[in-house]
Amino acid sequence: MRNPRWFTGGVAALVATAASLPGIASAAPSAASLPGVASAAPSAASLPGVASAAPSVVAAPEWSACPEPGAAAQCADIKVPVSWADPHGRPVSLRMSRLPALDPQHRLGTLLFVLGGPGEPSAELTAQQGRALIPAELQKRFDIVGVDPRGIGASTAVKCTGPALPSTVPVFPNSPAQFASLQRQSAAYGTSCVENSAPGLVANVDTVSVARDMDVVRTALGEKKLNFLALSYGTLITQTYARLYPDRVRTMALDGAVDHTITPRDLLYQEASSTSRVFSRFAAWCSASASCTLHGQDVLKLWDDLLARAARTPIPAPNATVGERTANDAVIRMALPNLLVTGPASTLIPSSWPTLGEGIARARAGDASLLSDNSMAGTPQDAFTAISCQDLPPQLNGYADIAARLKRARALSPHTGGASGAWLVTAACASWPLHASNPWAPQKITGVPPTLVVSTRYDPSTPLVWARGLHRQIPGSRLLVANVTGHLGFTNSACARAEETKYLITGKLPTIPTCGV
Repeated sequence: MRNPRWFTGGVAALVATAASLPGIASAAPSAASLPGVASAAPSAASLPGVASAAPSVVAAPEWSACPEPGAAAQCADIKVPVSWADPHGRPVSLRMSRLPALDPQHRLGTLLFVLGGPGEPSAELTAQQGRALIPAELQKRFDIVGVDPRGIGASTAVKCTGPALPSTVPVFPNSPAQFASLQRQSAAYGTSCVENSAPGLVANVDTVSVARDMDVVRTALGEKKLNFLALSYGTLITQTYARLYPDRVRTMALDGAVDHTITPRDLLYQEASSTSRVFSRFAAWCSASASCTLHGQDVLKLWDDLLARAARTPIPAPNATVGERTANDAVIRMALPNLLVTGPASTLIPSSWPTLGEGIARARAGDASLLSDNSMAGTPQDAFTAISCQDLPPQLNGYADIAARLKRARALSPHTGGASGAWLVTAACASWPLHASNPWAPQKITGVPPTLVVSTRYDPSTPLVWARGLHRQIPGSRLLVANVTGHLGFTNSACARAEETKYLITGKLPTIPTCGV
């Protein structure tokens, strides 16, 4: 689980020049993990007033050149109901982009490229970067289609006021009064999302609704079955679709999976622990590598000292473009979920680790702009927060509850202090004004073709334990572990990416349980 800025910014940097660092991350609309989770909502047939299938007649998309500069794709908009409880009610718009198969004579069908966050604009990224990002063999055999889910990007989008967690509120509350302040911010922010977005949208940005939208996409594309390359939180969409429509899936590769059957406490503890573990690996790499600005120094001590200094007096961030103009310790700490995601051995987009080292060095010199712009605190989190609150409710029971969770998370992450996308959800959804429409519950996905689940060994955003949990929930699935550090096998391991490519084309699962760089 994470804000999408690094994935979007990193891919843009790859296309511009593979050798350059992205620097300050792009301010793209909020999306790559929680990273951003297997849905546990009731099946479509059991939802009161919800039709069990997409509309039988869907108008064919009217494709035209995408508006993004330099885009090689075709784009189209389709309509879906804002509430699937009222299929003929008020509509919202979905933006699709398509890269036609390069070898149409051997075309296998449509591959949905489903990104994460939540909040990643899949249609935009597919249009602008798909030809550089998607393996060539997949481009030959499939039409590559990206869809901005409801609430995101060029689809009917969630619009809120200000940051979800501004530095004026205690991101990590240490008293009942501070928790009350956090609750007021959560309620006010959620209300701003409802008031500034299309009527009914925020209450219906849950992933069950998104999965049902995907079946309208399937119908509009004229496909009997779909193929899915799902990354991070995109695995939530794909798993939910597979549970609702198992006979409409040909293949699905779920990379960076999250287990929606766990509790919100375990979501926090497991992600905070994994973030901490990866940060320690970053610190060791940074100290030893000439690629890091802090080479040869005790990076853990520098980090701890920086946090202590920022807790006393926030550090100026005069060049911040989307973040706070001063960065306290919470803002700095919450930059980690974004800047740890792409490990030092990344094979597809530039590693984020040198940027994290540079950000720490600049902050120590008195300018925290780089960390502020990449922080999950003090930056806009519209779609990320709205979707997470519907899918991942923290289910808090007063200050004692959140204090106990924070104490446990800090014990599991002594240097990072619980920083994670899961903590953003815990804090920003503390008093969300809407009922969670897709809460935690057990699930099992049956009747689907052989499914590939992928994780790295050390993933800061979607820990390996979540992939193992999802693997157990899909009978006949295969778990492939890439022995690398970073979020997603697809971006951090050429071997994992090659195995995903072969599987999506042939439908045959890898025979190997692990993979290298």
